[in-house]
Amino acid sequence: MSNWGKPVLTKQGLKLQAKVDAGSRMQLTKCMLGSGMLSSGQSLENLTGLIAPVQTLPISSISYSENNGACVITAVTDNSNVSTGYYLREFGIFARDPNDGEILYAVAQDANPDYIPPSGTSAVVSQEIGVALSFSNAANVTAQVNTSAIATVTYVNNYVTSAVADLKDMTGATAARPGVHGLVPAPAAGATKNRFLQADGTWAVVPDLTGATTYAAGAGGLVPAPAAGNNTRYLRSDGTWASITAMSGATATVNGAAGLVPAPAAGSSIRYLCADGTWKEVDLDSAKTKLVTYN
Repeated sequence: MSNWGKPVLTKQGLKLQAKVDAGSRMQLTKCMLGSGMLSSGQSLENLTGLIAPVQTLPISSISYSENNGACVITAVTDNSNVSTGYYLREFGIFARDPNDGEILYAVAQDANPDYIPPSGTSAVVSQEIGVALSFSNAANVTAQVNTSAIATVTYVNNYVTSAVADLKDMTGATAARPGVHGLVPAPAAGATKNRFLQADGTWAVVPDLTGATTYAAGAGGLVPAPAAGNNTRYLRSDGTWASITAMSGATATVNGAAGLVPAPAAGSSIRYLCADGTWKEVDLDSAKTKLVTYN
C-alpha cells in the first residue's frame, strides 16, 4: 500500500514560490511519475528533474480555497501507455518560471510504492492524484489544464452538478419578445396524448377536425381515422371519409350520376366520352347531318 511523503519544494521551486508570494504569476504545467530512489548524498530539494521518469501526466483540473491560501491540482494516471511495469516511487510537479522556464517545482517520494503493471496485462490501473499547494496568494497560480485528460468520476460528478445547476426553465415567446431556451414545463397528469408544446411555453390540446356544414365553416385539427378497407376513400369537407364512386351514364329515361369516368382503353385517344358513360368514336357523317339538320 502506497505511503506518499509530503511534497517538498525544490530549490528552484522555493525561488519561484518567493516570486509568487511577491506578486508574480506562476503556471503549473504538468506532473510526472517515476521509479527512482534517492541515492546517498542526494536530497529532494536539490533535484531538477525526476531521478527515473516514466510517465508524464497532463493536469486535469485546478481549484482554489475560499481564502486563496491554497490550490489543488489533479492529474489522472493509467497504465495504457506503460510498456514496462515499474514501482511508482516519485511524483513531480513542474511549473514555468518567468525567468528560468520550466522547472521541477515540487517532488514527493513513496516509501512503500505500488507496482504499475504494463499495458496489455489483465490488471488495468487508473487513479486520480490530487495535490494541495499553499501560497500567500494562490490566485496568482494558474495551471496548464489539458481538457482531453481522462475524465474521473469526481470530475464528471462535479461537471454534471454544475451543468444541472445552470439549467433554467424555458421562457415562452410572446407577440413582443422571443422566448428563452431551457427545460420544458412538466405536462400535467392526463396530458399523455394529443398535446403539443406551444411556442408560448404551454401544453395545448390538438383538436379534432370539425367538418363544414351548409351554414357553418369547419375548423382545422386532427382528421378522423379512416376505418380498415377505406384506403380508396377521400376526406370530404364535412369531415367524413367518402367513397369515390364511378360515373353512371344516362339512358333515355334515367339521369346519369357524377363520378369517376371509365378508363379509356388503349387506342382510344381520339374518342369522346358520351353521356351514356362510354368512349365513342366521332361519326363525322352523322355529325354533319345533325349539324345541317339543327342549323
